[in-house]
Amino acid sequence: RCDSLEALFLPSTLKEIGNLAFEYCRSLRLFILPNEIDLSNTPSIMHGAAINQIVDGAITVRSNRRVYEWLIHHMDETPLHKLCYDSSVTSTKINIYLNENSADAALAVDTTHGMTPLHMLSMNPNAPADAIGALFDVNTEAAFRVDNQGKTAIDYAREYNVGGMIAMMNVLCNHRSAEHESISRRQRRRMI
Repeated sequence: RCDSLEALFLPSTLKEIGNLAFEYCRSLRLFILPNEIDLSNTPSIMHGAAINQIVDGAITVRSNRRVYEWLIHHMDETPLHKLCYDSSVTSTKINIYLNENSADAALAVDTTHGMTPLHMLSMNPNAPADAIGALFDVNTEAAFRVDNQGKTAIDYAREYNVGGMIAMMNVLCNHRSAEHESISRRQRRRMI
C-alpha cells in the first residue's frame, strides 16, 4: 500500500508497468502515463487509487482502458503543463516553448487539478532549479496561486524540489531589488 504518494513523474521512455503497481495509492492524484506505454496485458495498475475517482468511479476492464487513455491524454490540451510534468524537462525546453507560443501559457490553469504549469514544475523532483526559476520569472504571480488542494507552487517546491524553491526565492529577491532600485532612482530625480 502507498498512502502518501501524491504525484509520480515517469520517464517518457517507460514502456511497461506491472499489474497493480499503484494499487490503493489513495493519495495519488497527479500521474501522466507516457504516450508509448503498452498496457494491453495489464488488467489494472491503479485499483483503489484516488486518480480512478477523477476519471471513472466504477472499476471494470472497460473503465480501466478509459482510465489509461485519460492518464495518457488528459494534459494534451495544456502542453506547457505536460512539458513541466516531463521528467526530462529543462529551462531550454521551457524557454523554447514560451518563445514559440505565448508567455500567457504560463498563466493557464488545468481543469483537473487547478494547477498552473509552475505548480507542476515545482512538484516535479526531476525539474532543474533553473527551469523553475525561468518559468517563475515569466509569471511570479503563479507562485502564489492556490490549486484545488489549497497549495501554491512554493508549497510544492518546498516538499518536492528544494532547489526549485531556492530559485523562486532568488527571482523574488531580484524583482524586489529591481523595484527598490527603480524607487530610489525616482526619489533621486525628484530631489534634483
